[in-house]
Amino acid sequence: MIKYKKIDDLFESWGRDKVEVPLNNDILKKEILAKIPDDLSLNKKISFKRNSYIWFPFAFSAMAVFVILFNTFDYKNNTNVQDIIQTGYGTGISQNSDMYKSIGAPSVDLYHREELPITDNREFLKVNYNATLRTRNVIDLRNRLEIIIRGFGGRVDSSNSGEKNGYINFVIPKDRLDAFKIEIEDLVGKKFYNEQLSSQNLLGDKQRIEENQKQAEKNLGNLQAERAQIIREHNQNISSYQNEVDIINENKSYQTKINNIDLSIKSMQASLKKIQSQDKNFLDNVATVNGSISLNWISLWEMADIYLPGPILAWVFFLATIVSFIWYRFTRVSYDILDFS
Repeated sequence: MIKYKKIDDLFESWGRDKVEVPLNNDILKKEILAKIPDDLSLNKKISFKRNSYIWFPFAFSAMAVFVILFNTFDYKNNTNVQDIIQTGYGTGISQNSDMYKSIGAPSVDLYHREELPITDNREFLKVNYNATLRTRNVIDLRNRLEIIIRGFGGRVDSSNSGEKNGYINFVIPKDRLDAFKIEIEDLVGKKFYNEQLSSQNLLGDKQRIEENQKQAEKNLGNLQAERAQIIREHNQNISSYQNEVDIINENKSYQTKINNIDLSIKSMQASLKKIQSQDKNFLDNVATVNGSISLNWISLWEMADIYLPGPILAWVFFLATIVSFIWYRFTRVSYDILDFS
């Protein structure tokens, strides 16, 4: 019985018979072996130890985590200090204590505020506006701010600027404040704009002006009534006097009284006019906002710190971690020398 081979076996047998060594095999082998050091065996695996760069990724990542933790702890402490300042005396810290002074707490004496009757619920709020702007060009921004202030019907009281810092003190109408704030914030962007608003009800000042005015009007009325009474009494006396001498004496006395009372009336009218002027100035003052804007130069590093979440130093360490790890991967060497025998 004839046994037929599979076609795979036939091809394998044919291929084995056709295998030939190149004519220059020995020459190539000698050239390759000549380049291998004598102290190395052909079957030995050469593995270089991992370099010291392996520690750099771990070190940089550890420093990044440390910076984040430290920044978080510092932020909590600053937040607690701000809470102390804002809540005032609920913490039991005395105004005269060193801690109170060191944290920059406000110097307003809250215990001696003027007591106003609750029945008078009028509000005469005096508003103060303060802002801090961060910019790359302080001088240019100051010039633009002055134009905006005057464009809102305000007045620039003082200004100054250099390459790094500047300020502007100004007054604007209170009813333009909201639009003014939006305009200023748009100049630099929300991240580089910080504002503080404070207001105080000047009702006590208004009440004092009103009391002074009321008292002046009362005194003026009394003086005018007294003058009218002097005139009536004088007329009555003239009609009752018979001789010329008595009439002359009465006229002299009357003129003296009238001159004195007229001087008092004139003085009281001047006082009343002054009080009315004070009242007008008071209302004009309440209708305006006293403002100040500080300008601070900002570096590119600080800008990056503002835009990036978390401290920028942590991002630097994270970047260093990635770079050092990539460097470690490319500098690690491990290879085998093949056996050519």
